[in-house]
Amino acid sequence: MLTGIENIVFDLGGVIINLNHELTWRAFKAHFPTNFTALHQQIKDNQLLERFETGKIESSTFTHFFIENSSMSHHEVIEAWNSMLLDLPDERIQLIKRLSKKYRLFLLSNTNEIHYSFIENMYHAKENNNFSTLFEKCYLSFQVGFRKPEKEIFEHLIKTSNLNPSKTLFIDDTAEHIVSAKSIGIKSVFLDINNNQSINSLLNEY
Repeated sequence: MLTGIENIVFDLGGVIINLNHELTWRAFKAHFPTNFTALHQQIKDNQLLERFETGKIESSTFTHFFIENSSMSHHEVIEAWNSMLLDLPDERIQLIKRLSKKYRLFLLSNTNEIHYSFIENMYHAKENNNFSTLFEKCYLSFQVGFRKPEKEIFEHLIKTSNLNPSKTLFIDDTAEHIVSAKSIGIKSVFLDINNNQSINSLLNEY
C-alpha cells in the first residue's frame, strides 16, 4: 500500500481516539463560575499541563491543583479531565490491526497518566485486551519526558526502535508536529480531522 514505508507512527488524540477539549474546560468552568479565567491563566503560567504531560509532576499533584482551588472532589477532577476523551471508533482499531500485518506500528503521543489509563480501560472494555498491544511500542510523553513538537521525542523514537526515518511514516493532526518530524527526515502527513479526513483515505492518497 505504502511504497518505501516500513514503519507507521500514529498520534493518539484526534487520530485514533476522538477528542473534544472544550468539554473538559466546560466541565471545570462549572466548578469555577467566578474565577475560571484567572485559574486558566494560572494553569498556563505554571505550565501545569506541559509538566504533567512530561512526567515532571505526578497525577496527585495535578488533581490537587484543582481540589485546593475549588470544592471539587478527586473523582470530580478526574471526571472533568477525562470528559474530553470521546470514543475509539471500531474502524480505526480494525485498520490498525490490518496494518500491523504489513508494517511495524508505533504510538507517539502527548498524553498523561490519567488520560492514558482511561483509554486503556476503554479499550479493554471493547476488546478485552490492552490498548498498547496494537503497537510494537508506545512512546508516551509522560513516560519519556519529552513532548511534541520537541525534536527530542522523535529522535528518541528513531534511536530506541532503530528506525530508518526515510522509511517511517508519521501521522498527526497538529501541523507543528508534522514540521518537527519532517525536520529530522521522518516522512510525515497531516490528518485533517476538521474536515473529517480518515486515516484510510489519507493512506490511500499518500
